[in-house]
Amino acid sequence: MNPILPDDLAVFLQTVQCGSFSAAARALNVAPKVASKQVARLEAALGVALFTRNTRNLRLTDEGEALRDKARSVLDGLAEMRELAQGADGMRGMIRLTAPAPFGRKYVAAAVADFSRRYPQVGFSLCLSDEVCNLFAGNFDLAIRMGELADSRLIARRIAVNRRILVASPAYLAEYGCPQSPAELSEHRCLRFAYPGLAADSWTLRNGDAEAVVRVSPHLSSDSGEVLHAWCMAGLGISLRETWDVCEALENGSLRRVLPDWQTPPGGISIVRVRREPTPQRILRFSEFLIARWQKAPWERAG
Repeated sequence: MNPILPDDLAVFLQTVQCGSFSAAARALNVAPKVASKQVARLEAALGVALFTRNTRNLRLTDEGEALRDKARSVLDGLAEMRELAQGADGMRGMIRLTAPAPFGRKYVAAAVADFSRRYPQVGFSLCLSDEVCNLFAGNFDLAIRMGELADSRLIARRIAVNRRILVASPAYLAEYGCPQSPAELSEHRCLRFAYPGLAADSWTLRNGDAEAVVRVSPHLSSDSGEVLHAWCMAGLGISLRETWDVCEALENGSLRRVLPDWQTPPGGISIVRVRREPTPQRILRFSEFLIARWQKAPWERAG
């Protein structure tokens, strides 16, 4: 009987995640024929077909679905054994991480770089997306999430507070004036975050114990926070933005706070992982690294 090789399992999981041999090969920096051959070798070792193949796509068979759920545990177990044999300072293996795209570019990428310099044997696969990625289907170890956790199968630890404040450019405020109360926002051009199934028609603002719910008639709306940021910088309206997104612009004067005593009820930024025991040391260590790094969030230095 042919042996089941860990590298073949890793290529299989990458192919599942990417949806094709060619995409998996690009992610692994190997030739497509190599990826296809390794999956074929795994199928021969198991005596089953893992994919149904045609010229347009790959689809997991029932046996492939079952292996997907087990393969990751096997690879994590092997990585854990290597770590135990080498000691805590010899951590190695991959961390598959997903994060919101703008926050990931601003903060997560730099954190990964610093951790990687400290532990050079730990590799990362970082996926930045505006959509909330499924940790199970996407084969991720960790995720950075904004807001509350809905999936009870996941373990979440809050790493920072997420505050949203009202901002506008000096040019906009010079032309349209600055509102003096939440009620006056209805008279201004507002920039609204919206995507299919969610349209934030109102903003809930608090000032201590006082609360105001303001109905927003958006001048412009988008499902991209980066687009809203750009429009706000261009003087097109007032936007409700996260402090992590606008702290630099507030510091250099490109944006100014509007109604500085008011903000939305604060939410959380959390690091989330799948419930799995034992949890590889590299995942626990990276989680602690982020918690310590953002305990005093750098984006709260302004605003």
